[in-house]
This record gives sequence, C-alpha cells and structure tokens, in this order.
Amino acid sequence: MKTWIKLAGTGVTALAALCCAAAAIGGITGGAGSDVEAGELVYPGYDEDAEFILREYDGCVAVFAAGGHTPLSTTDIQVRTLRAADRQLLHSGLPCEDRDEVLTLLEDLGS
Repeated sequence: MKTWIKLAGTGVTALAALCCAAAAIGGITGGAGSDVEAGELVYPGYDEDAEFILREYDGCVAVFAAGGHTPLSTTDIQVRTLRAADRQLLHSGLPCEDRDEVLTLLEDLGS
C-alpha cells in the first residue's frame, strides 16, 4: 500500500511539473497560437499613434520619427550584440509613445 501511495504522489508531481513547463513555454513564446504566423513576433504594446520608432540603421539602434525614413538620432548600440528577439523587434520597428519610453527602451537595449 505504501508503494502505491508513493507512485500516485510521484505521478501527481510529474503532472504538475508538466503543466508548469507548458505554462512557462507559453509565456516565453507569448502564447503564439494559430492566429500568429510562425516566426512572427508581435509587440504587445504596439500603438499605431506612436511618436517614435526604434529601428536598425547602419547596424546600430536608431530613433526615427513615426513614418520617417531618416533617423532623428543614432546610438552606439550595435544590433548584432542584441538577443534574437530584440533584433526581430527592431527589424519590424519598435514603437514608442514618447521620449521617456524611448529612453527606457534604449537603456534596456544598451544593458
């Protein structure tokens, strides 16, 4: 009887670990389901009325006016040193509502 209780406890623990792992993976991938194409990253705070956009320019992170084609300023943050997810976000354009958000994101990318 004791062996049966130990086996049941181990099974419950394994099931709980599996559920936790699935939840963690879902959180990392953003819960991407069938409505998101494979490889597509969606910025959760995307705002079409953004004042600024962070994008890559000559291999570095640059600040653009929304809809602008030339950078307002460039940084010394090299895109190749960033994580793949950050590089993808910069490739599609990272919207910022105001200067404070620009400074916060640049600080995060630079660290």
